Amino acid sequence: MTMLEKLRAQKAALEGQAEESALTPEQLWLFQELNYRIEVFESCQIFCRSAPRTTESQALGQHYKVVDAYVQHLSIERQYGKAVDDTQQQHRAAALENLNRVIGDYRRRFKSYRPGTAEQYAADIGQALHNVLIAWTQHRQCYVEIKKED
Repeated sequence: MTMLEKLRAQKAALEGQAEESALTPEQLWLFQELNYRIEVFESCQIFCRSAPRTTESQALGQHYKVVDAYVQHLSIERQYGKAVDDTQQQHRAAALENLNRVIGDYRRRFKSYRPGTAEQYAADIGQALHNVLIAWTQHRQCYVEIKKED
């Protein structure tokens, strides 16, 4: 089961629970976080599927600008959550630093990007988004922890 499928399953379970009884504030917080993560994963899937299969720099540049704008916002939006102690604040800061490092690495790589084949950009942007999503998920876990369901 993919991460996206797991998130969708957890969301569906909460929706089912909401039909039976009111959700607690913690469950509502979790529900909105599930929605947010699902949207981010789905957006990244679309970016990968729509990646141009060409070496033509204008087409690649246009696609990259959209992807990059989206990714840049991932590091600054929704930096709120329940109040935490100093240790957890340090975890949040470290996760954000890691996310920004991953984003910086991919931005440097694509700054003067020249694919060797028509398929290479799609593979490379897909790998870059994969790496960003790993760091982003770790960052989000520091704000709203989503427990893994078996």
